[in-house]
Amino acid sequence: MKKKQLAKLKQQFRPSYEMARQQLFSAIQHKTAANFGLETTVYINPKNREEMLIELQTATTKEQKIAVPLDENFKIVVKRIQKQEKGLLDRFSDNLVEEIAAYWLPATPAVNQPEASATEPVSESQPEAAETTDGFAAFEEKMTAFPKFSVERNAENVQIFEDTAKEKRLLATISATEVGEFTVEPALARKYKLKLDVIPLIEEYANTPLTDR
Repeated sequence: MKKKQLAKLKQQFRPSYEMARQQLFSAIQHKTAANFGLETTVYINPKNREEMLIELQTATTKEQKIAVPLDENFKIVVKRIQKQEKGLLDRFSDNLVEEIAAYWLPATPAVNQPEASATEPVSESQPEAAETTDGFAAFEEKMTAFPKFSVERNAENVQIFEDTAKEKRLLATISATEVGEFTVEPALARKYKLKLDVIPLIEEYANTPLTDR
């Protein structure tokens, strides 16, 4: 009987689904400001209740709002937060905040990168080698402009990683022997807005002739 009473008491103090979702929104707003200096407002899209909008309150060269679909996976996570699963709110909000920051923050360094490579002297005696080096170097610069991204190359492939506090997470693999052959990992595919910037760059490099890499 006591166990049933305890379970009932816990149920009474459990936040509602809407309260759990608002806890997540508040955590995102707090962490984008505290960790990255980005003042944001997070709310449900009034025109589409199945979307979460993250709105940047300062000027940006990119879109002012990021729309995140509230798909079944998202709703399952909110329900787990509602059940007060230990550490989940922090982990999930941390991941979302990193993706949000990665979308808005790399705009400035990405623009400045090409100028540095353009000023370097070009060897007239070995133009083909210079083109090959520049092809990979330019791609590597674009990738590493995204926070925590790194690139590794060997004879068989080029791999893009995200260096998190817990692990080195593989995001994509591009063949170094076949043109147009690449694989995008679920870890990148789940990154909502970020993947819209990253995947086209990966596809462009994958379709580049091997001699120009």
